[in-house]
Amino acid sequence: MKKSSVSRSLAAVLASTLLLAACGGGGGGGPRPPSSARFSEAVAGCAVPTQRQFLRTYLDEVYLWYREIPAVDPNQFTTVASINDYFDALTNLPQDRFSDAIFTGQSAAVQSSTPLAQLDAGQLLASHSVPTAPTVTTTTGGRKVGYLRLANAAEGSQDEVIAAFLQLQPQGIQDLVLDLRDNTGGFVYTALTTASMITAAANNGRVFERLVFNDKRGETSLLFSGQVQFPDGASPRFPVGTALPQLALPRVFVLTDPNTCSASESIINSLRGINVEVIRIGDTTCGKPYGFTEKQNCGYSFFAIDFQGFNAAGFGDYQGGFAPICRVPEAGVRGTATDAVLNAALFYADSNSCPTGTATGAQMASSPIVSAPRQPPAGAARILLPEMLPR
Repeated sequence: MKKSSVSRSLAAVLASTLLLAACGGGGGGGPRPPSSARFSEAVAGCAVPTQRQFLRTYLDEVYLWYREIPAVDPNQFTTVASINDYFDALTNLPQDRFSDAIFTGQSAAVQSSTPLAQLDAGQLLASHSVPTAPTVTTTTGGRKVGYLRLANAAEGSQDEVIAAFLQLQPQGIQDLVLDLRDNTGGFVYTALTTASMITAAANNGRVFERLVFNDKRGETSLLFSGQVQFPDGASPRFPVGTALPQLALPRVFVLTDPNTCSASESIINSLRGINVEVIRIGDTTCGKPYGFTEKQNCGYSFFAIDFQGFNAAGFGDYQGGFAPICRVPEAGVRGTATDAVLNAALFYADSNSCPTGTATGAQMASSPIVSAPRQPPAGAARILLPEMLPR
């Protein structure tokens, strides 16, 4: 099939979505499906033919490109294990490199509230989203620059990144280097909060991202805010309504590579949409302006692309990725004085130019120069909480 085998990595990124669901999503009230998206809810039973019927009707309801679903003979798929193949066949479109289905291996008669958590979550959920404390350095030109690595946007990441910005705020930094290398994404609310803390209070209430679903479901918008808007798990350190530190920076340096994907790319795009100068250094990002919510049925968790995100300027077509302003090969230890990509950002902070030979000609604020779509990194995720769905 067209997609690589990324199920375990995707499970690592998304295991906490089910823990959130089991706890009621932190009080969000749950999704309210529109009237045109109810038929799959009525398809009951876990016999293979019924599962196939469920999947086909579910995709017809929520899939972003439901009008382009290819004609596939469902009778080719006769076992529980082949439901994954049926999903891949139905979403086998040139523009869809990201939809995935995960078989949990459970009995078809039993529905657990946390099936993904039973899979191997790998190192991602065992590690911190902010793996090291933020640091502040003074460049050779005398500028005070903060450095923060955001490794992922899994559950707990919002709390960690808020704590990191609270450390940076009183230090009077003039620039911020946000390291998004190897950040394949996660929850959209972490991206929203991170971008809100970079910009100024004057931008609160402006569009962070307009989420466009298929024509049966409409659209909704997420807005920049000076407060926490969505809970980070069942017992967040910083609950909804907590005031956020906002650095009010006119520009931000973002370190990127081909694994910078999905929710982490929405930070880049959303800030560009409100005219924050986003100076991208490193390599081209993965190119995923799309996202999904999770749907469980009979031992499967389905992640079908169901929306595309657009910034306040109406831009959301970066399927080839964001090209760097300065293309700098990896060298040295990340986040240290030997890190070539970080050093390029510090050089730019002083000189307002790329190191010699690294400038790409990519635009700062308008449509980026993009490469051809590539194989997505394992676990690329841009996940909505139920309360983020259109009402």
